Amino acid sequence: MEAAQWKPTEQEREIMEAIWIQVKGACEKLKEDTNATDQHVKKMLLEMADRYYSSEE
Repeated sequence: MEAAQWKPTEQEREIMEAIWIQVKGACEKLKEDTNATDQHVKKMLLEMADRYYSSEE
């Protein structure tokens, strides 16, 4: 059985955009303040997403 395709509402899109701007700013600050590279940040974000979604069950 296929999962239904999620279509965000305009309000959900605005919220996601606002959150993305905050996350992007935090990642840039992390790279400025440490020796983290784009790869380090990518790995960190993937680990955070995996942890969040694995606890949702």
